[in-house]
Amino acid sequence: MERTQISRRTLVLGTAASAAAVGALASAPSAEGSTRSAATTAGECHESLVFQAGDDDLEVFHVFGLTTTVAGSVLAFAEARITQHDADPHHLAIRRSRDGGRTWEPLRYVRRSDGVQSFINPTPVVDRESGRIFLFHAECFRDPGNTGGSPDSSRLSVVTSDDDGETWSDPTELTHLFDGDPNEQTLHMPGPGHGIQLADGRLMLQVWHRRAIAFPVAERRYGVTVIVSDDGGATWQAGGGVPLDGAYPLNEARLIERPDGSLAVLGRYASGGTHPRIVSVSADRGQTWSPPVLDASARPVNAIDTGVVRVPPQGSDDTSRIVFSRVDSPTRRNMTVSISYDEGMTWPYSRVLTEGPASYSDAVALPDGRIGVLYGREHAPGVTRSFSRDVVFAAFDLAWLTSGVDTGRRGPQTRFGYEVEELPATATSGVGVSTVADPAASGGRRVEVAATDYGQYLEATIEVTRAATYDVYARFRHLPNAGVVTVDVDGARLGGPVDTSTVSVRSFKTELLGRCRLGRGLHTVRFTVVDKHVDSAGVRFSPDLISLATTPE
Repeated sequence: MERTQISRRTLVLGTAASAAAVGALASAPSAEGSTRSAATTAGECHESLVFQAGDDDLEVFHVFGLTTTVAGSVLAFAEARITQHDADPHHLAIRRSRDGGRTWEPLRYVRRSDGVQSFINPTPVVDRESGRIFLFHAECFRDPGNTGGSPDSSRLSVVTSDDDGETWSDPTELTHLFDGDPNEQTLHMPGPGHGIQLADGRLMLQVWHRRAIAFPVAERRYGVTVIVSDDGGATWQAGGGVPLDGAYPLNEARLIERPDGSLAVLGRYASGGTHPRIVSVSADRGQTWSPPVLDASARPVNAIDTGVVRVPPQGSDDTSRIVFSRVDSPTRRNMTVSISYDEGMTWPYSRVLTEGPASYSDAVALPDGRIGVLYGREHAPGVTRSFSRDVVFAAFDLAWLTSGVDTGRRGPQTRFGYEVEELPATATSGVGVSTVADPAASGGRRVEVAATDYGQYLEATIEVTRAATYDVYARFRHLPNAGVVTVDVDGARLGGPVDTSTVSVRSFKTELLGRCRLGRGLHTVRFTVVDKHVDSAGVRFSPDLISLATTPE
């Protein structure tokens, strides 16, 4: 297969405000300063071509599914679009790799369109106990009078394979699971990407819904629910859904199970523009979900499907790792992968797969500890720029992703996360400090400081057990009538002022404050309110997490 040279550029997420060196403080990292050349980069990354516009006389491949099997194969799925629009005729295509994504078997079809049928959103789930592979998908339809490219309704089905994706069963329809929907949603779309199996064996698939495309965006009632199976996929039941809210139009999404057993859904802001991911949390195996929030732990990007996957521990290493793939841009370009060690609250290490045009992606943990990302790149002549000419599979190790900081044998030795509500802290006399339960906060709780005047502060003490140079992050809950805050480490300002206010939405944001050298021992981190947004009527603030990540050598 074709092997494509990829960019070796490294990025650090977030915009670092300039900071003068004061005492032990170093200047904040810049995009250029964090760039790593191929000659000095650890690890390996290999890329192979999987699908390409024009293959088998198909106009384009779009919307991807990705999984590994119990036999160790990688299965890549895509809509094989006979013509390009979302509701046009599509097959469901598959290619299989038996060598970790270096080479691929010939193109095959799981379901073939009769020239009218539009099969969409191939989304696999694998039962790791039986080895059975479930491929969920939908057949979509336009309402009479709809001459556009988007569908209005669909039927959800599943096919299964018991021979590593070689053959597939007849489809079983599951649309009845949404009968009686009070939101009158008629479009039911699996995934995309992949579903998950929980630690207790439950199979779970995320499904997004909306009303017909003719409705104005605010009236389409975008939302995500889950379906579940507790008998190895023999039967499926409707689970709970993220509370519907027009300010959080959630559609294409991924699921993550956290070490404490809670679940998080991370998804796309459906109706275009540049937005953070939308996040909701379940503490009861998907039966109920918290109100959605906008989570800018990574900076807002183009409204597009993104990949999220947990990387299982290797050997005795119990480090929590989640990998996130997406176009890191307000436009469809700059495909980037990042890693988090704190359940997605910060993404300290990132690499760019391509700086050019890019589209959808999904991520998978490979059996040998590497990560695979299936993504679209480059434009196809004559096809809308929302889609890609090439669909490629990048396979890389943790050392490549982190520029040698994380080898996979153990996580970064000098990475620390501090829940603010658990730290020894003092505040300006008379200022109320409370701990608030919040499912979207790191650890499920956050501090709220009822400041009423400029200069009021909360000062927390952290303990560092290894001297190093760190990138310093702070995560805040944005609140109505909140203030603008500065952060000082050991009495020296780090980064610029942080506006923690919001006018109308529930949101979190992680700020990369800057870089500093910290010795072993105790250090103070002071949050001080210094200003307010013009639309804010108060100056309270809510720090959630302090995180330190060692910088690549």
